[in-house]
Amino acid sequence: MLIFELVLKALARSKSFSLIFILNFALAIAALSYLQFFKGSIDNSLETKAKSLLGADLVVSSRFAITNEQIEDIKTKLPKIKSFNEGISTVSMISSSKRARLMELVKINEDFPFYGGMTFKDNSIYPKGINPPKSNEVWVYQEVLDLLDLKKNDQLKIGKENFIIKKVIVDDSLKAISFSGFMPKIYISKEGLDKTELLQFGSTASYKLNFLFEENIENDKLEILENTLEKSIDQNLRVLSPNDGRDRLLRVLNFVTNFLSLVSLISFFLGLVGLIYLYSGFLNKHQKDINVLNDLGFNKKSLMLTYLLHLFVLVSISSIVVFTFIGLSAQFLAPIVQKLIDIDFDFTLDYIFFLKSSLILFALSISVGFPLILPLLQRQKQNLFKVVLSFVPFLVLLLLISHFVSPARNIGLFFALAVLIVIILFFTIGSFILKKLDFSGHIENLSLSLAIKNITREKKTSLTLFTAIVLCTTFFSLIPQVGSSLSNALTLSVNDRPRFFVINAKEEQIKDLEKQVNTLGAKLENVSAMIRARIVKVNDLDFTKHSINNADKKIKADANELQNRAINLSYRNKLKNSEQIVEGREFSGVYNSPDFSKAIEVSVEKRYAQRRGIKLNDTLVFDVLGLELEAKVVNIRSVNWTEFVPNFFFILQEGALNDAPKTMLATISSGDYDATQVLIKLTDSFPSLSIIDVKDLFETFANLVKNVTSITDKMSIYSITIGLLMSFIIIQYQMNLQKNNILRLKMIGIKNHTIRNSFLLEFGLISFTASTFGIILGSIGSYFISALLFDSYWDFRPDILFAYFFFIPILTLLIVSFFTSRMIHQKENVLFGE
Repeated sequence: MLIFELVLKALARSKSFSLIFILNFALAIAALSYLQFFKGSIDNSLETKAKSLLGADLVVSSRFAITNEQIEDIKTKLPKIKSFNEGISTVSMISSSKRARLMELVKINEDFPFYGGMTFKDNSIYPKGINPPKSNEVWVYQEVLDLLDLKKNDQLKIGKENFIIKKVIVDDSLKAISFSGFMPKIYISKEGLDKTELLQFGSTASYKLNFLFEENIENDKLEILENTLEKSIDQNLRVLSPNDGRDRLLRVLNFVTNFLSLVSLISFFLGLVGLIYLYSGFLNKHQKDINVLNDLGFNKKSLMLTYLLHLFVLVSISSIVVFTFIGLSAQFLAPIVQKLIDIDFDFTLDYIFFLKSSLILFALSISVGFPLILPLLQRQKQNLFKVVLSFVPFLVLLLLISHFVSPARNIGLFFALAVLIVIILFFTIGSFILKKLDFSGHIENLSLSLAIKNITREKKTSLTLFTAIVLCTTFFSLIPQVGSSLSNALTLSVNDRPRFFVINAKEEQIKDLEKQVNTLGAKLENVSAMIRARIVKVNDLDFTKHSINNADKKIKADANELQNRAINLSYRNKLKNSEQIVEGREFSGVYNSPDFSKAIEVSVEKRYAQRRGIKLNDTLVFDVLGLELEAKVVNIRSVNWTEFVPNFFFILQEGALNDAPKTMLATISSGDYDATQVLIKLTDSFPSLSIIDVKDLFETFANLVKNVTSITDKMSIYSITIGLLMSFIIIQYQMNLQKNNILRLKMIGIKNHTIRNSFLLEFGLISFTASTFGIILGSIGSYFISALLFDSYWDFRPDILFAYFFFIPILTLLIVSFFTSRMIHQKENVLFGE
């Protein structure tokens, strides 16, 4: 009971400290807690909806037509089947009398999907209660009507036939996991799809087998069945279970949350720096109380429990404040989150989350409190090694938290390690420098002399404040430069990029297509052949085994990626402007071995080669429509994919595959012509063509980048605000400790403006130096991130950097000026009384 009484008295006697501590830590954990809470809610919701997202218990898919022999083989390896159907989808130009757009055409089967379904504007539901569309009907989304300027019961043209828009879809459980996310779907019957005549030899399509089992099997067991089946069937077939649909949506979500997790960790780290600084200051201030209690017979174990409990109470109050706010506000924020991530989920309060978080915060308070309290109980200076060793549990816990809050494997762990190393380096090097520069002399300028004395004598305060501002300015400068680099990488030289990307063209159509494009005021460019093939071997080793032995960890973890040997090939002898040989030599000329007795020369794209472990002079064996061809890697080349011109991972020597069945790709140049009329007329003349409007695609990417950048910027501002707030708390706390010094200076006749200037110089020097370091680190970091992600395109933003460089120091000086004005104008007897 005495321990609890002492804790209550400590809270009552230090109300201002307690409020500052609770506010600081609550803000530190708020962003991380919110992010993890919503991620958990979404994950749990998708777990229950997993089968609806897939539409079946198991799906087998392929980019090649699945043969009857393969189907029968698969059926023998599965549990008892209740229902089964074959699906197919392809992309095609869909047109009205006014407009044309590339869309995904999906054949709909009766009774499919087995789980979930579609809801229409007239409130009817499929597959319950209505039949599939007739041979002259289609079902579409509202966005299809908007894109083609149509309404229900109007006609649209697909291939060579016209179809009536019979239903308008408002909700579709299968939409979320579409591979062609940027293309709206149109549902059509088997008879209708046959009438379009779009599916011919060489056409690009996706084939699926959908299975519903008699037994109700759990998702995890279906995933085991998926992995077992994949090992025993054709390696070009891909198996999907309900967890795949959920995982794909989570990967979309993780695209945003990966970076947000790192930004949230920054606010968490800064809050912990504030926690350690504030609580160590509190303990130092109460050193006499600890000594008195010890002298009165209060043993060290009881003292340790008292102050650990005090710290835990403060951390618990902060947690309760945050968790209460989450519970009250989550219902209102859930719709906003759904709109931002475009994923519907059922929001429910997860009490397990709150319990886990409480246990983690309990462990955190013990791990950080113990090494702070112990030295004060022992009344002697501890060995540096023992001090560092006592913080090991805290650091381990911190790294574990960082590892598990980030969706991407190990990224949180490496990020936390990097931040901790930076903090340790600054404190170690800073302590050494301040010790060597321990100022005891006098400079002619008294204010500057006092400022330097305070910096060198209050090492812990100076270094804590310096580190906090460095971290703030680092991320303040890094985030906008990375975002700007990404935006400009997508839009750089936009006028030089093509306007349209043409696929599914036949070789015999190219001359007519070029002629018609010219008459419309544009130009057909970058004509390339695309040949479907499979990789069989690398250096006489089966390709999948070679991949397992040589590929990076990410590829090794993805069994589906290893199984997919299907690739697209092309042939030519000259490099494009967007390419550069990084290793090896150019092709020796046209291939001239009619019986293929000589190895064909091949060029491999750099990143693909790195992922697959393919090296210069390796021997590859390709299966092209049953014919096995040997090729030798003569060069590794880099490709600037952001230029959006047709390119491939593998380019073969011209003359080897010129006569193979192929599909032609091309681009249509940008220019001063009517883009809508080009789409309509080319779709009418060449119904099998698929034409992608690259401008629309870039606008879609740009909007995505804009939304993600906006979210990360807001989170970054939040984290930076936490850092600045923590810095100002340190300044205010330190200046309160300086009241006695201010009293002494005033009593010996030092003028108020000299005292004020000394504080302005002290914190001004720290903030300006830290801002300089932070901007340099942030700029270097943004350069390397841009080089890694955007092929060395780096957008340096001096305007933002100069703004940040002056903003933080000036704001710091304003805060210092406010605090000093309040103190130095007090009478000496007031300061003495305090």
